[in-house]
Amino acid sequence: MIDNGQVKNQFGLACKLGVSRVRIHQILSLLKLDSLIIQELEKLGDPIKTRIITERRLRPYVDKSPREQKYRLNVLRSFLKL
Repeated sequence: MIDNGQVKNQFGLACKLGVSRVRIHQILSLLKLDSLIIQELEKLGDPIKTRIITERRLRPYVDKSPREQKYRLNVLRSFLKL
């Protein structure tokens, strides 16, 4: 919506969606994840009823290198025993 001009910025998007600007920033920051990590996370899904893979759990991945992101993903896989 920002890219196509429907809203001017993250604040405008937050207002339109009825969430805080901080929440918009948190979600959009996940776009910084390496594309291979995103694909792997999509493949993982959530094998149990409670959500393990959440936006909050992914926040620490965002500012890491693709190599560090992959390492953390492998840790998560071993935790899930996949």
